[in-house]
Amino acid sequence: MAPKGGNAKKESGRAKKAENEAKKQEAATLDKERKEADKWQDGAKSSKKQEDKEEKRKAELARKAELARLVAEEEASAPSKVKAAPKAGAKKSAAKAAPKAAPKPAGPGAIAAGGGLGPSVADVGTAEEPQTFSATGLDNALDLLEVVTAKMDKASVGQRAAGIEQHPERRFKAAFEAYKERELPKLKVERPGLRLQQYQEVLFKQFQKSPENPFNQTTISYDATKQDKVEALKKKQTTVEERLRERS
Repeated sequence: MAPKGGNAKKESGRAKKAENEAKKQEAATLDKERKEADKWQDGAKSSKKQEDKEEKRKAELARKAELARLVAEEEASAPSKVKAAPKAGAKKSAAKAAPKAAPKPAGPGAIAAGGGLGPSVADVGTAEEPQTFSATGLDNALDLLEVVTAKMDKASVGQRAAGIEQHPERRFKAAFEAYKERELPKLKVERPGLRLQQYQEVLFKQFQKSPENPFNQTTISYDATKQDKVEALKKKQTTVEERLRERS
């Protein structure tokens, strides 16, 4: 019969071994739970980021839709042109009703009814033709609406000038992704059968000319002064007016 002390030593060893195994299993279980928790947390962050991006996209679409609605209401309640040119008869009536200006020296031989030099024929009833603008398409309508409704006081001009893009490269990727998300379904209907890479190449070429491209919007250098920003804003407004002005 083996001594009792030997059995006690073996039992103690087995108990310690079992305890170590239990600790290892518990540590492995805790590590697995921690990794799963981290994975769920990363997924929640990614989902939140996507939700924020979608909210911004919806807000931008809602803003454009509201502007388009205002443009449509404006066109429905007013003539199609921003300012209609007066009719010939109205111009003559206005010329008759207007006070007579001081007569200008006429060419040789031009004699007024009461004697002396009278105004030349070209000076009588002349008036500067009012400028008219027209816009087709949502982008042009939004540009025209912005120019027409823009406040020109010093504070308003300064506020708009301060918002001019200084780092278009930072917004390019996000703007292109939003453009692709909107235009890809339309392109697949218009040109079915292309590979995804071909669709992306077509959309990228279109985006180069799109007004949604930050590089096609009014930009200034990162170290631009306040005066530089104001000049850039004036240049933008002049460009829009020239583009949408009706030619006689």
